[in-house]
Amino acid sequence: NINIVDPNMPTQVNPQKQKTAFPPNFVHSLDASHMVLSAIECKIAGLVFASVHDSYWTHACDVDKMNTILRDQFVRMHTEPIMERLKAEFEERYSDHMLPVASWDYVNSFSFEKNGALKAGTQRLSKTTREQRRQLVETELARLHLETCEDTVGEDMVQQQITANDAELAESMEPVDLTSIELVDSETDPVGAARQADLIAYTTRINAGRIRDERKAIMKEHRERVSRLRSYFTRQAKAAKAAKAERKPRKKSESVEPTVESAEPTSKPQVVTEAGKLEAADLDAINSGVLAQDSLDTYIETLKLDRDLQIDRLQAKYPTKFDRPLIISLPAGSRAAEVEQLKLLIKQGKLAGRLVKSHRFDKLTFDDLPAQGDFNINEVLQSPYFFS
Repeated sequence: NINIVDPNMPTQVNPQKQKTAFPPNFVHSLDASHMVLSAIECKIAGLVFASVHDSYWTHACDVDKMNTILRDQFVRMHTEPIMERLKAEFEERYSDHMLPVASWDYVNSFSFEKNGALKAGTQRLSKTTREQRRQLVETELARLHLETCEDTVGEDMVQQQITANDAELAESMEPVDLTSIELVDSETDPVGAARQADLIAYTTRINAGRIRDERKAIMKEHRERVSRLRSYFTRQAKAAKAAKAERKPRKKSESVEPTVESAEPTSKPQVVTEAGKLEAADLDAINSGVLAQDSLDTYIETLKLDRDLQIDRLQAKYPTKFDRPLIISLPAGSRAAEVEQLKLLIKQGKLAGRLVKSHRFDKLTFDDLPAQGDFNINEVLQSPYFFS
């Protein structure tokens, strides 16, 4: 035996084919039910009955009788709540069934350097400065969305030229405020939602780079501040040790009467004014007596807590997460025109993401039945167009 298997199919049964095949098969089953009901009544009436699909035969002398039977059984069958019963049966039988649904997902595919700048493919950026890379981020995003930039490749760097009329458009690509952004409805405006998803993804990635940069700056500032404090108190300790050495006898051979050291001077400590080396807050702490050699370690622990608090605040200042998934799903069948539009915009470089076909499993549900029409089924009994 040879079995052909499609590895991309989420299930062995194709739900789309099942969906399109069921209605005609159900109608055929109604035709078969009408045939069986008619055959039973013809037998009761003593008529010879034969059929092929929906074509019924009997002797010529009994055609009128069979015609009446066919009409009666047709009306009898269709006065029953067929669709209501079918819906109730399906809801009970398939209450826990899941249906695979194919969709096109718009996914952001930004690629960034460690410093937060967009990667430029084969373009050489090794010698560009941080500021030049940040400018490249803005202009590259503007090009992706608006096609307003012209690329000019130099020997060691890339410059993006923007015309004067398009400058305002490029500026509109600045990172957005994620705390107050008004979300675009992807159901009514998938293209607008895709553009917004680009901006949100762009913002979160840029914010991640900003957090890294500012965290490094805070850590560096903290290390230098602690180093200056330790150096200051090391110099103070050396100076005190040298002063104490000056007060000791120079020669051990000399006979000196033991004397009691004079008490420490009661004058106020000398005010430190090394403003060029220490932070103003540290100078104030030293001059007020809060910070001394024996309390230096405790003071440094306080600085560490303040450093960690600054780092924690960066996440609130530069959000890197967004509560809405940056994936826009469009059903593969019913939104084909919008999917093609997204594909075209991606190809033109106006959107920075990509479309990926995926499947998800949704709970099988059934729509409400439409309102019944005003046709009176009993008219079939008198109509010349039925079973004649």
